[in-house]
Amino acid sequence: MIKKIVLTAAAAALAVSFTTAPSFAKKGHKAANKCVPGHMVTGAPNAYGWGQVSGCGLDGKMYPMPTFCYVASKICPR
Repeated sequence: MIKKIVLTAAAAALAVSFTTAPSFAKKGHKAANKCVPGHMVTGAPNAYGWGQVSGCGLDGKMYPMPTFCYVASKICPR
């Protein structure tokens, strides 16, 4: 009887751990995409490997800047 209770509890804990993991990942992903003033990202590279840099404004929107970064150098803002 005790074995059945322990096995049932272990199975339930395992099932709950798998069902809640993606929901935590989604919440973390949303927080990572938040635009913070001063944050900079580099866009997709063009045919020559250069990507345009965008910066976050005070109003929370991304604006393209007049600068480019060579994406293959791995030192561009993300």
